[in-house]
Amino acid sequence: MDPQPPPSRPEGPILAAICGGVLFGFAALAWQAAGGIGVGILGLLVLFIAVRFDLEGNRPIGPEMTPGLYASQFRGDARADHAEKAASRSILKARAGPTQLAMLLGVLLIVIGFGALFLTETSR
Repeated sequence: MDPQPPPSRPEGPILAAICGGVLFGFAALAWQAAGGIGVGILGLLVLFIAVRFDLEGNRPIGPEMTPGLYASQFRGDARADHAEKAASRSILKARAGPTQLAMLLGVLLIVIGFGALFLTETSR
């Protein structure tokens, strides 16, 4: 039997809109402070955080990312039964949407910021 997707929660799109508005508020502040390069750097920061969150998944993070830590995590995954693996996959699927949105917004800020910087520098 396939695991069912997590239930749809109505506050998801509302929170995404609020976070997007706050992010573009920060982008406006970055534009005021440093112009296109500030918006581009903010986009790089958002993209870096989103990619790091996506790569780490549901694993513990810490200052010492050693091979032993990774090996113990994969041993734990190998010992998990089918229900635990299905639950882990459904959690990762639920997190994929907001992470992809953050990546998209980060790329959008990078294109806007560095594109504006490029256009202003080439028009001189």
